[in-house]
Amino acid sequence: MLEQQADRIMQLSEWEERWQENKIGFHQPEIHRMLQINYNAVVNRRSSVRFFFPLCGKAVDMKWLADLGHSVVGVEISEMAIRQFFQENNMTYSEESLPSLPGATLFQNSEKNISLYQCDLFSFSSSVAGQFGAIWDRGSLVAINPKDRERYAALILSLMGGDCRYLLDTLLYNPDLYKGSSCNVELLQSVDALTDRQRAWGLDSLTENVHLITPKATN
Repeated sequence: MLEQQADRIMQLSEWEERWQENKIGFHQPEIHRMLQINYNAVVNRRSSVRFFFPLCGKAVDMKWLADLGHSVVGVEISEMAIRQFFQENNMTYSEESLPSLPGATLFQNSEKNISLYQCDLFSFSSSVAGQFGAIWDRGSLVAINPKDRERYAALILSLMGGDCRYLLDTLLYNPDLYKGSSCNVELLQSVDALTDRQRAWGLDSLTENVHLITPKATN
């Protein structure tokens, strides 16, 4: 199974098809409990924090953070997911093409504190929307094809401002095995996530970990 996972390749069109066919079991209709529990750790007494949501889908966490006075920038390949986010949260929104990002569309609510870019994540960069004070990665790293994870890590690092706090929720990661050269990694929480759904897959254990990742101080 691990070998199959390492060789897995999901095309962008497959993610779009999942939204079209409503095969979105990964979507959580409630605010993620790990974000709520670890909110203070990621905000760290700051106000008006700019949050980045990679592969944001229609996560209700985005509205929750905006309602708390923060701003949110998300990237999502599925136009349907973005439109559903605004519609299901009863938000009026605008959309515009971006000459600087060919093929991309920017969707914004009327308050302009939620900005969602419909594009390939790897076409996004700090030149598009700057750097961020916080990142909430609920399932993006898990969804990225394994062969693209180093590329993904480089992108995330480039989007982290000097005071950025990156909250990472993952089901398979041990920071003790590799501590990284660019960031500090702290395990905030580890919980048993096994449910009947995973037992039906034949699993007998499943652990959900949340890590807080911050840039290392430069001399």
